[in-house]
Amino acid sequence: MQTSVVGILNSDKIVATGLVNDISLGGVSFTHGFGMAPAANPIHSIDLIADSNSLNDLPCEYAWNIKFERETYLNSRTLRQCGIQFGKLTPDQFFLLRSLINRCTSLGIKKIA
Repeated sequence: MQTSVVGILNSDKIVATGLVNDISLGGVSFTHGFGMAPAANPIHSIDLIADSNSLNDLPCEYAWNIKFERETYLNSRTLRQCGIQFGKLTPDQFFLLRSLINRCTSLGIKKIA
């Protein structure tokens, strides 16, 4: 059974909610339905939720952010894919992130793309 990992990008408020396509200790690949370019909405953290587990306020920044050009059932919305690079994680955040990655690696991550 695959696990869906939801990501929530945060600034002073929630910027976007979407699905994590890939995850590593360095960051995530993320698909969301918000059409704004990164300069229009800077981010400072991401929350990751998988099943009943969550990691909150992981420091991050955009590595890249592009319009997602793929035919999907969500054609009526503009999708964007972005790379999110983690900032300096605390030892606790690093440990919890590694645990989440190990869990997702053993079960697989349900992907949009």
